[in-house]
This record gives sequence, C-alpha cells and structure tokens, in this order.
Amino acid sequence: MLIFIILFGVGIFLGFVEKEGWMYQLNMSMVKGASSMRNGVMTSYFEMVAKYTGTVYDIAVGLVIVVIWALLKKWKEPLALFLSLLFAGLSIEIMKTLYKIARPSFSQLTPESSYAFPSGHSAGAFALYGLIIYMIIKSKLPKTLSWVLTVILSFFIASILYSRLYLGVHWGIDVIGGSIIGIACAILAVGIARVYSKPADKEEIGGNK
Repeated sequence: MLIFIILFGVGIFLGFVEKEGWMYQLNMSMVKGASSMRNGVMTSYFEMVAKYTGTVYDIAVGLVIVVIWALLKKWKEPLALFLSLLFAGLSIEIMKTLYKIARPSFSQLTPESSYAFPSGHSAGAFALYGLIIYMIIKSKLPKTLSWVLTVILSFFIASILYSRLYLGVHWGIDVIGGSIIGIACAILAVGIARVYSKPADKEEIGGNK
C-alpha cells in the first residue's frame, strides 16, 4: 500500500507540474526528438501499435485472460487484472478531467481529441501487460519460456510508450505519468487480490506461497 501511495502521489504531482508548465521545454524536446525519427516503416508500425492498444483492446485482452484463468479456477489472477484495469481506467478519466491539459497540436499523425495527461495507452500498458509480466515471472513456466515472454511483452510495452511521442499525440510527461499511474494501479490490484481472493486458492498470483 505504501508503494502504491508513493507512486500514485508522484503521478498526481507530475500532472500538476505539467499543468503549471514547469516541464514545457522537456516536453517539447521529447516530442520533437521522437517525431524527427519518422519514416514510412516506423510510422506504419507505431500507428498499428496505437490502434490495437487503446482502452477497448485493453479491456478485450483483459477479459479474455480473465475468462481463461477463471475456467482454470485461478481466482487471484483474473481478480488482479480486473481491478488493475478498473483502477487505471478510473484514474485516467478523473485526472484528464481535473488537469485538462491540451495535447501537442503541431505534430499529430493521428487525431486525438481528449486531454493529454495522463497517457491512457501508457497507463494501460503497465496495468495490463506489466501485470501479465509479473504473473509470468511468478509462475511455474520454464525459465526460458518465461524469459522469452517477458522480453516480448517488455518490447511491446516500450513500443506503446514510444508510439505516443512518435505519433505526436502526447507530451513526455504524459507518458511518464501514465506509466507510473499504471504501475501503481497494478500494485494496488495485486495487493487487494491477495487479501480478498477465495481462501481455497492456496497459490499466490502465478505461483506458490
């Protein structure tokens, strides 16, 4: 709980910092730096990443995994994923409404109309895929398979984060803040799932106690 409070507090503070314009030069540098690397292949890739990692797709992927684990009578994993996505979704919408920070308007490759902070894609990347990485690491999967899956998902997360800058739809602080908030929500969800999951489930998330 303490780690969650600290991380979530940092996320809230970053929103205030961006709102006040204290990181304007850093934000501009990050967006311009990423957009300066544009080329046809990278643009196609990051547009695809952005298209299939929005809120709707995060929910769809999360529900599929929840159903699979539920059918296997694993209760802590689906509960943690559900709570992580729920907390992240609520946090994103509340903060966007409170801060009302405009997105970059000079470099957007794909049109976005909602407020900037925090980046929902970045928060969702860690609330969903980051939590899945944690579960894989804690699971009984062979080490080689666990390592391969972790590397693939880590690269996918990195692609999601960078796509927000590359496509010019978010400031750097949006991405950093969204990532921190997503991690915080995943941590809180894991903690709650451990406490309130079915007593009959003797395993921790993804592994034995």
